[in-house]
Amino acid sequence: MSTTEKNAALAKVANGVTVVSVGNAKARIGNAVVHVRYCSRNLSAPGKFKFNINPNTLSADYELWVCGSAVLYYLMPISFMRGIYDNPNTYIDRMHPEIRVVSIDANAHTVIYAAGGVSSSLRAYLCAAL
Repeated sequence: MSTTEKNAALAKVANGVTVVSVGNAKARIGNAVVHVRYCSRNLSAPGKFKFNINPNTLSADYELWVCGSAVLYYLMPISFMRGIYDNPNTYIDRMHPEIRVVSIDANAHTVIYAAGGVSSSLRAYLCAAL
């Protein structure tokens, strides 16, 4: 299911432009490289999704987070992702120190990413296209 939802979201982002897989969770759309991630719905916490930011994320031009289905996704520029990644208080994965952990509240369209509940709005990136 996640591959289907990722491809459907990529098609929406591409807005008619051909999507070409370039491996390692990435696709080329025109001149842009998009790193795409999918998180399934959690019935006990609807509207909440977990993602991470890793070095592979930062090597793309855009990050695409698909939340449960292609109906709900966020397309962010890597400059936005780097701001989260480089925050000194961003949550770090215990097993992999190069990975930053974030939580999405899709009801409020926010990403929570650092100690003290630091968050940023995702509204500008909701169902965006290139």
